[in-house]
Amino acid sequence: MRSVLLAATAVLAAGCAPAAFIPAPPPRVAPVAAVATGPYLDATTLERLGRETPLPPAVGSAEEAADRAGLAAFRVGDSHPRWTLAQTQAEISPALALAHFDCPLGTRLSQEPPPALTRLFSRALEDISASARVAKARVFRARPFVDDPSVQTCIRVDETYRTNSSAPSSHATAGIVFGLIMADAAPDQRAELLRRGESIGESRLVCGLHYPADVEAGQALGQTLFEAISATPAYQADIVQARRELAEARALGRTNPACAAERLALGG
Repeated sequence: MRSVLLAATAVLAAGCAPAAFIPAPPPRVAPVAAVATGPYLDATTLERLGRETPLPPAVGSAEEAADRAGLAAFRVGDSHPRWTLAQTQAEISPALALAHFDCPLGTRLSQEPPPALTRLFSRALEDISASARVAKARVFRARPFVDDPSVQTCIRVDETYRTNSSAPSSHATAGIVFGLIMADAAPDQRAELLRRGESIGESRLVCGLHYPADVEAGQALGQTLFEAISATPAYQADIVQARRELAEARALGRTNPACAAERLALGG
């Protein structure tokens, strides 16, 4: 009898014991789509646009002489506000180049660079670099400070500036493309944003790094590049996000303390 009771007790105890812990499977999380990087345009298009960029004036021509003489109109002393702005606008790395457009927008974008805007600048800069390499490879033109050692530059230059063709100015190309991107993101300030983009190219003249024809050719390349870039689905997806980001950034009411000096430099 006792053995029966013991057996029954064991069965009851087993039935009351807590079940072994089995962890629940983790919740399913939808995979995050990878953010596209790389240029917007294909290599064939970039090659074509580079080759279509205007060439510099022929050596020894009247046009070349006039182009060289035209540089003097942009030269200022190193204490001039335009000289300081030219030094600042030499920076075209995407996250920092956003600051060139702060003043018309009443914001300070480089403090917290908006991801989509930064991506737009980054991908476009790859297009700019690739097409400018093609354009520069067609003909070598020495820079003003190489032709005339008395020309003072507003930034430190190394050997690459001496061996890299002055024509066309890739900074001028970037200025136009960046300005058009910003104008697309904030059309209410289109004229002022485009003006800032143009001034990036003009700064290269102030700095003694290019001749006027080099800047004009670079800006022409910028126009054709933007037309091609903005027609791509990838750009259209990025600019939708960028408009939203920019509206949010402008709503914060941040300001760039350099705006007063910029207005003075640009005569506005």
